[in-house]
Amino acid sequence: MVLVYSNYITPRLIYALDIVFKVSLNTTYQLTQNKEEFLKYELPKFSYTEDKEVEGIFIQSNGILFEKTIRHKLPSAEMQYVDFPKFFKSKNLDFLGYDILAMVFYFTSRYEEYLPTDLDEHQRFQAEKSLAFQYHCLQIPFLNIAIQQFADKLKEQFKELKFYPNHFRYLSTIDIDNAFAYAHKGIKRNIGGLVKDGILFKYHRIMQRIVSNVNDNKDPYNTFESIDSLSLQTQTALHYFVLIGDYSNFDKNPHYTKTGFKKLLKGLAQKYPIGLHPSYMSFNDVNKIGLEKKRLEDIIEKKITSARCHFLRVKLPHTYRMFIEQGITDDYTMIYASECGYRTGLCVPYPWFDLEKNEITDLIIHSSTVMEGTLRDYNKLTPKQASETIRALLEQTKKYGGEFVSVWHNDSFVPEQKEWIEVYKALLQTSKI
Repeated sequence: MVLVYSNYITPRLIYALDIVFKVSLNTTYQLTQNKEEFLKYELPKFSYTEDKEVEGIFIQSNGILFEKTIRHKLPSAEMQYVDFPKFFKSKNLDFLGYDILAMVFYFTSRYEEYLPTDLDEHQRFQAEKSLAFQYHCLQIPFLNIAIQQFADKLKEQFKELKFYPNHFRYLSTIDIDNAFAYAHKGIKRNIGGLVKDGILFKYHRIMQRIVSNVNDNKDPYNTFESIDSLSLQTQTALHYFVLIGDYSNFDKNPHYTKTGFKKLLKGLAQKYPIGLHPSYMSFNDVNKIGLEKKRLEDIIEKKITSARCHFLRVKLPHTYRMFIEQGITDDYTMIYASECGYRTGLCVPYPWFDLEKNEITDLIIHSSTVMEGTLRDYNKLTPKQASETIRALLEQTKKYGGEFVSVWHNDSFVPEQKEWIEVYKALLQTSKI
């Protein structure tokens, strides 16, 4: 166990120490304000204060962990660096040369997402505005690297220290934005589609629409047997997120009362964990989240405790507070739409910190790492380039015993996407190596 001395004990400091020692290094620590207790302690220890007060290992505090307000100035680091950029550099020579606890807190709390910035067309915090993107470290789990280097340096000073690595885990998640292309969409939507296809001379779609409505197993987006087969073949953990909100320009699933849709969801729930995919406008509406959660629970007859926001729309702290209020314990939204990588800087699940309330919560953040739409549609990568990108991210996550979460959609398993199905297959296979 490590003893930490600080003249201030705050929720922010406790949170940062929890992330470093409990979450990342699987060990314990003790925090004290008692200087005499610290001086008498003969086992591993270090002090964390703004000015050096005691002898021994000293990490100079930047002060941000002792505050209750939110700073509006972004921290900086040197653009040229080894391994990762070091934010919150120390004014004096200390153990590391920068405040690792402040850096861990800043990025895991998503501090920068509370600051005024230009949002994208869907009111999302943009990857390109993030510090990780600007400092070219979004594709590395830079907080895991920093914590591991800190741990190694501590062990050089204290040979008896023992840290325990996390074990790599891969989770394939499938977002069901559109369970069926044509089936169970109702008369109005199907007639509208038929008229539109006729005007555009898309006669093959007219026939496909008719066949799908006669037998939903023939619907092109009903790819769940294929997904299931791939999961079984590779013994891959699978988790579905279901959009079940009312129809809108961004919410296209069948109505939740449709018998065929309910049958599909019940079948999936018998085999795999099911989470909520809150609809486009629900990210800022607790009543919508509660309503949609109840709809899904009533259909599958199971409690829903996980979620990923549709279009990755998350507004901090409001969306996460609503999740907590509605009984959501695990969130999978932390990935950018336009860039893959490590949005939080960390590749292991960890509890969310409510920055405005200055309190640690029980909501667990699972940072997702890659999404097929990002690679294919935003980045315009070829399937080969996408596989190379995925492989590099997988290697990083494996190295630090992280949780690698991929995001795919059921409508990406249609024959027209055969090259991207091969990318997915390669991902499943590589995750086992």
